[in-house]
Amino acid sequence: MLKMTVMAALLSLSIPVHADQYGAFERLADSGSIKPFARDLGGVLGSSTFHSARSLGFSGFDVGVRGVMQFGPDRDNRILRGNGIDAFGLPWVQAEIGMPFRFDGFIRGISYQGLTIAGGGLRYGLLKRGDAPWTPHLLASGVGHSVVHEHFSASHVGGNLVGSMGIPLLTPYVGIGFDRTRVVVRSSTADPLLIGHDVTTFESRFTAGAQTRPWPFFYLHAAYVLLHRQSGAEAGMGIRF
Repeated sequence: MLKMTVMAALLSLSIPVHADQYGAFERLADSGSIKPFARDLGGVLGSSTFHSARSLGFSGFDVGVRGVMQFGPDRDNRILRGNGIDAFGLPWVQAEIGMPFRFDGFIRGISYQGLTIAGGGLRYGLLKRGDAPWTPHLLASGVGHSVVHEHFSASHVGGNLVGSMGIPLLTPYVGIGFDRTRVVVRSSTADPLLIGHDVTTFESRFTAGAQTRPWPFFYLHAAYVLLHRQSGAEAGMGIRF
């Protein structure tokens, strides 16, 4: 099981190599493709923010790398499809800290293939945390991101409800969430009248995965995600105290 998890983590973190996944926005964006593009972008922005439903506890700390991959663009996303993009996604660096009253705070960000992204959020443990086997956990969280690209900008707000249960060797988890994404056109050679145009989407997200801790403070996790009815995967690794 450990070997499979490691392979899944490496697969998800190995985002497809492309000079700029989003660089064709300026020449391919039209009035009908911006909303599907926003749905796809929002899905990957909202993913991979959790790997269990257990809160860290006061002064707890978690730092790691995450990755999310959507296996294909929305069928109407002519911006990515016209750029020859099949699977696409984002890697992340994320740091978390435990606060009083079962709250956790986290920040995340990346500068990647023309995108500069900064984000963060809060989580709240709805059940009292515990480390005994078979202890259930339930977590509510919110996350927001700001995105800047040469040809567009975006803002994202997401929410999650996550459940997990620790069993020997594994912590399976499931989550349901939503992503509200706004994209604003900054430049367009295909249609200059689109400059300043904005669209907003609101979509669902579902996650099912598992975390394993082969060493006391080191963890790996991998999950299947369904982003507005598009399949994908997420994974990560890190150190948690």
